[in-house]
Amino acid sequence: MGTSDWTLFLGRWHPVLVHLPIGLVLGLVFLELVAALRPRKAVVRAAAGPLLILLVPSALAAALCGWLLAAPGGYDAHLLRLHRVGGLVVAALTVLMAVAHVFRRSGWYRFFLIACAVVLVPAAHYGGALTHGRDYLARYAPSWLKPLLGGTAGVAPVAATPPVSDPAEFQVYAHGIQPFFDHYCVSCHGPEKARGGLRLDHPDGWMRGGDSGPAIEPGRPDASLVLKRMRLPVDHDDHMPPPGKPQPEPMDLEVLAWWIGRGAPTNGTLAELAPPAAVAERLRTLFRPGAAGSSVRTPDSAPAEAGAAGADAGPDPETIHARLGLSGVSVTALASGEPWLQVSAVGAGRNFDDEALARLVALCGDRIRWLDLGGTAVTDAGLRHLQAAPHLERLRLDRTRVTDAGLTELQKLVGLESLNLYGTAVTETGVAAVLTLPRLQRLYLWRTQVEPEAAVRLLARSSAGAVQTGGGPSTGPRPLQIETGPPPGAVEPVPGVPVNTICPVSDRLADPTRTLWHEDRLVAFCCEDCREAFRKDPARFSSRLAQLANPPPAALGRRPDNERCPVCDKPAMLEVTLVHRGRVLAFCSGACRERFVASPGDFAAGRGPGR
Repeated sequence: MGTSDWTLFLGRWHPVLVHLPIGLVLGLVFLELVAALRPRKAVVRAAAGPLLILLVPSALAAALCGWLLAAPGGYDAHLLRLHRVGGLVVAALTVLMAVAHVFRRSGWYRFFLIACAVVLVPAAHYGGALTHGRDYLARYAPSWLKPLLGGTAGVAPVAATPPVSDPAEFQVYAHGIQPFFDHYCVSCHGPEKARGGLRLDHPDGWMRGGDSGPAIEPGRPDASLVLKRMRLPVDHDDHMPPPGKPQPEPMDLEVLAWWIGRGAPTNGTLAELAPPAAVAERLRTLFRPGAAGSSVRTPDSAPAEAGAAGADAGPDPETIHARLGLSGVSVTALASGEPWLQVSAVGAGRNFDDEALARLVALCGDRIRWLDLGGTAVTDAGLRHLQAAPHLERLRLDRTRVTDAGLTELQKLVGLESLNLYGTAVTETGVAAVLTLPRLQRLYLWRTQVEPEAAVRLLARSSAGAVQTGGGPSTGPRPLQIETGPPPGAVEPVPGVPVNTICPVSDRLADPTRTLWHEDRLVAFCCEDCREAFRKDPARFSSRLAQLANPPPAALGRRPDNERCPVCDKPAMLEVTLVHRGRVLAFCSGACRERFVASPGDFAAGRGPGR
């Protein structure tokens, strides 16, 4: 966060502090029970003094921090009131216990202790309900016990509603967008808990917005707070959903961006709203209406899900890392409580070779969903080991020695959705082999032997997708996009030529118009939020940038050739540049740059160099 907020800072200590007084109260109760059974009661009860010295300040601190935590609002008002009252009563009783103990009023001390223990139970329960929902105790309890815990016994599971495949009947909002919010957002922004004053369980909620302003700006996806927060890096303070919660796929965010750009309609079918083919396909295959508050993958949308229920959880990520015995490899769980993993070997660099890949796949190949081998020493021979990773969805092979021969080893990865081949020696022949993958949606071919014209030919033969030569959206008859880089030889009104094509913050494809200068190099980012995150703490991403910034020959990332604007002769700005005839030119303003782009011949021969 850019500024400090002492209320939230102190309030967030409440979960850390609140368990200490609970344990101390239980400890004091235990001491009283032991004293009742021991002949030397005074000796046992004397131990209560040190515990009370810890109990009183910790209880008061927990109550104060809890009050501050709830100050911004967003919680169920009734539950919050009960929890607050219970917490304050517990804190007051601990003070009375200490006073009675100091003045040796043992009868009053035991009375206050029993009262404190009794009040503590509902107070803690209401706190759990605020965090996890009213039914958090009954949710997974046996049916005979649920009524005692506030649940409903004997309720049959709700049958899943069959997917709606007819575009004339598929309601975009009801069948796609609201289930998206239900799955990823409503646990924190729903009727039980509305953090930041925002609710996303009903259109009225996101129309009103929350404490930070409107959640969705119809027609303006880049200005919509919900989408901006979801696009932030997972470890960013403002990222939504929070770490540990299920995270939406990049294509899901493209669906949300399209819907917002369309005006965020709550009525309208697929046939009426006519989304791009990639968006329509994702809506039909990913979401379907079912039980309230859930979003379900259909069987044909994720073939890897079929084996999820019976999949062996296997060793935890820390154990896998230890057995692998190679530093720089990151193994993390995709979501809490699920067996699926994401693995990155980028940090290991050239120390990660074919043999290391074989060991990794042997340890957890059937659980890997996302695998990043960018910049490693993996070769064509090593890719044959990936056949033991049948659930792989995202694979990065950028800047490796992979060639066409290795791509043939990927043809059995039927669940693969994204493949990055940036900076490899693959050609049109090899790429033709991977285009047969049935679920492939994104293919990155920057700085390969595949030219944009070749990509168009490949897609024409396969009747799939569209080619992108930059970062803008494109559509086609099938949700497949090939990105081959910027158009060669064009005059690009962008801020210079950055040293990287992949964002060092999010690892997504960088936008060459979103840049900043860092240590005399121009760095590109995928969005404004990533650029701001890097600007605030560049050291945090410096190692990743070092891996991505491998400038090939030419003038990538260099400073402009001129110090004064070639249009008006005013001092030029480093942030306002373009590439013209192989030279990086800087301008004093965007207006001058636009004038130059419109008629470069009027200015370039005169004041261009400026040195």
